[in-house]
Amino acid sequence: MISLFLRRSAVLLFVLCSSFAVGFSGEGDTELAAKLQTHIKYLASDELEGRGSGSAGNRKAAEYIAGFFKQNNIPPLGSSYFQEFNVPTSIAIADGNKFALEITVQQVGVPIDQAKPVKVNWKVGNEYTPLSFSENGTATGKLIFAGYGISAPDLKYDDFEGIDVKGNFIIVVRGTPEGDDNHGKFSSYASLRSKMLTAREKGAAGIIFISGAGDGADSLMELTMGTSDKNSGLIALHAKRMAASKLFPRDRPLVSADAQIIKTKKPNSFEIQSLKLTVNVQLTRVESPTSNVIAVVRGTNPALANEYIVAGAHYDHLGWGEEGTLYSGKEKKIHYGADDNASGTAGIMELASIVSHNPMERPVVFMLFSGEEHGLLGSAYYVKNPIIPLENTVCMLNLDMIGRLKENKINVQGVGTSSRWQSLIDSLGKVYSFTISTSADGFGPSDHSSFFGKDRPVLFVFTGLHSDYHRPTDTWDKINYEGETTVVRFAESVLRTISHTAEKPDFIKVKSTTQTTGGFKVSIGIIPDYSDNPKGLKITGVREGGPAERAGLQGDDIITKFGSTTIKNIYDYTAVLGQCKAGEKLKITVLRGPKEDKEVVLEVIPEAKK
Repeated sequence: MISLFLRRSAVLLFVLCSSFAVGFSGEGDTELAAKLQTHIKYLASDELEGRGSGSAGNRKAAEYIAGFFKQNNIPPLGSSYFQEFNVPTSIAIADGNKFALEITVQQVGVPIDQAKPVKVNWKVGNEYTPLSFSENGTATGKLIFAGYGISAPDLKYDDFEGIDVKGNFIIVVRGTPEGDDNHGKFSSYASLRSKMLTAREKGAAGIIFISGAGDGADSLMELTMGTSDKNSGLIALHAKRMAASKLFPRDRPLVSADAQIIKTKKPNSFEIQSLKLTVNVQLTRVESPTSNVIAVVRGTNPALANEYIVAGAHYDHLGWGEEGTLYSGKEKKIHYGADDNASGTAGIMELASIVSHNPMERPVVFMLFSGEEHGLLGSAYYVKNPIIPLENTVCMLNLDMIGRLKENKINVQGVGTSSRWQSLIDSLGKVYSFTISTSADGFGPSDHSSFFGKDRPVLFVFTGLHSDYHRPTDTWDKINYEGETTVVRFAESVLRTISHTAEKPDFIKVKSTTQTTGGFKVSIGIIPDYSDNPKGLKITGVREGGPAERAGLQGDDIITKFGSTTIKNIYDYTAVLGQCKAGEKLKITVLRGPKEDKEVVLEVIPEAKK
């Protein structure tokens, strides 16, 4: 009976809060929209240069947020508004790199063990370059040609069979024996990372990649920092094919060894005799300081003083687009990130101001994260170094890309992480006349994932992807400020309902469907809807002038088959897309219509990713 009474009380309080939120319109909402615009115009300005983590613009953004909190008498959660940590910002070749060869050449009349080895040194940046995921350090060993570096006994193919690579270097060809066949049986073994991990598991001291024969074989890969470039425990290099070919014996030249594998689809690995290799790799990974910005509004109920609600958003973006950009132009441009995520940042700032003037029963912590675009670094840092114990965190509400409300449609993810969420979101959706698509999963491509990974209930609100995503065209003038105002009011009602409900939301460990996917060579130009759909992958729209538009795909279509593969979710789709070739005609089956039951078969031609 007590629980039933509490639930009824919570519902009544929820209705009152919701009615208050809806009634708080007119001049109040006009003023809020103007404030949101002021924040977004500054955060997405030329001065802040895209707010790249660790940059001067990123620091200015953090100071702006902290200044706003201070001006509105919203205190920091700890001793400072800033929770500092470091982010990787660049990688460079340091002094001390070495690639030294000792080649013993058989001479007439001289025993091989008495022959004096010839010493050859390669120059970094000329014959070879370290790769960004290489380990720093020195290793010496023999050099072994290991074909394509693939170990797939289940496919009756193993480049490592019959050779001992332990403690030695292997030289492998990039790609697979099937060439550009992305649908081939070896396609999942083609990545550099996959080959590196196999080499490490086999005990190799280092791996040297060379390109296959053809144009570009003597172009070195660019040394660039990636989000997952951590030391790998293995020395990893890329060498020019011409330079590498000179190391092979005359009776087993590289061109023949490679061609034989391609022709027979059988391994052709061997030790390159009379050769000793010493490699020293020295890379400098530059890290720069950045900060999460954290403030708190204390609650009004002393009994709930240690039950904190977290409301957060990330304020960093891509800077000049050095990493993560979808921009195809040659001229470097600022990636302003007005929707991603100046919109969410402005929303959290104004929510903090609203709550500070009308506090809730539970305390609310307002967190603005940096490092999200590098892989959720800021939120991950916080949950590893919480200012308040995580067990005192009731839940986390995340706002990311809330500035492009269209047709009153929003997406809310994480609704499966508490038994309270679905009914809460459904009820509020009616109050605000939103059409809400939901996903149960607590993992996703934003900062709520860090909290869900620590068994905290989460909710993630966003208004959908668009063609300006991760491009310089994501500018302040394209934000729907009236729409964002409504989203902020919706978020306020979510917070108030949670805060005034006596029982804390329970936690459910939802089985995640999130998978890691690599980059794509091709695109068809759809904008996915990330919510769950039992029929397939629903799309919110298509990019203007793209293959999908030319094929006749439309917003709200549900993709059920791509080529010969059944599509049940975005991960099925991305897996197929990663194997497609540009210019290859493919059938794509969609469901459309008000009942989503009209099957339409179209023909799409993927184009090379620009």
